[in-house]
Amino acid sequence: MTDIHIIAPFLDANGGDWPAIDLYLSLSSGKENNVQLWSPQTPDQALRALYPINEIKPYQGKLPTSGILYVSGALTEIGHWYEQAKFEKIIVIHNLFSPEVLYKGLNRLTLNGTRKVEIQYVSNMLKETIGLAGEVVYPLPHPERFQPLERQTRQGQFTVGRISRDAISKHHYGDPDFYRKLVAHDMRIKIIGGTCLKPWLADAQNIELLPEVPQASIPAVLNTLDCFYYRTALGIKEAFGLVVAEAMLCGLPVVCYRQGGYSEVIEHGVNGFLFDTEGEAFEMICELQNNAVLRQTIGQKARELTKGMPR
Repeated sequence: MTDIHIIAPFLDANGGDWPAIDLYLSLSSGKENNVQLWSPQTPDQALRALYPINEIKPYQGKLPTSGILYVSGALTEIGHWYEQAKFEKIIVIHNLFSPEVLYKGLNRLTLNGTRKVEIQYVSNMLKETIGLAGEVVYPLPHPERFQPLERQTRQGQFTVGRISRDAISKHHYGDPDFYRKLVAHDMRIKIIGGTCLKPWLADAQNIELLPEVPQASIPAVLNTLDCFYYRTALGIKEAFGLVVAEAMLCGLPVVCYRQGGYSEVIEHGVNGFLFDTEGEAFEMICELQNNAVLRQTIGQKARELTKGMPR
């Protein structure tokens, strides 16, 4: 039996937290592995109630010491206990477009070059940006954790929406005007994680700006949409973009800005759409609004995302 340890912050269920849990679920499915989750600090209590997350407490002897170590996110804190551990293999899962963050993490994990550390990237785009050797594994949701609902035929006004953290950096500066343009063409807008846009859209009709929702509620929320739209602020580029994969698995046609790691799992015109300009995005969304058969066809293909995809 192989001992496998996965370390992540487990503070607020984003970043490297869900991919770490998905990895745990994948690796622990067979009896040949003994897989444990670890946090360098007191983990989020809601997450801990769902998954067996151990808090690292070196002075009490509660820590990983041998076997295989996965570090989910190069920013994950690694304490002095690591210097005494004897791991067979060490893998850091990198998920940020920041070479400096990875270099600093590698310096700590290699103990100034005395230990070998493998890199696992969440997209080819990220690997090419960093320029160091490593494997690419897309952090797709594990079916035990993320269970899409059966897609229902929706009635009423065509609804475009998105889900993200409720932070202005997650939104493109041009999106408020873009949403108003969509509303002018008889669409509704629903932005989960969008209360930060109230200074620009508080007076807008048919635009809902909602707070973040728990992970367990995401499938139900996605089922209230007809199209998933996604782009972030100009200075932010998603290394992968888990929310896009979740929308696809829920059978939603996605319309996404091309500059993100998620673009590698979207085949334009087959299981989703990619755009370079706002004008292209508008045309794609209008086409989906006017063509129910296209929405259904794209959505069905999107649900097949995990078939044959490297995990």
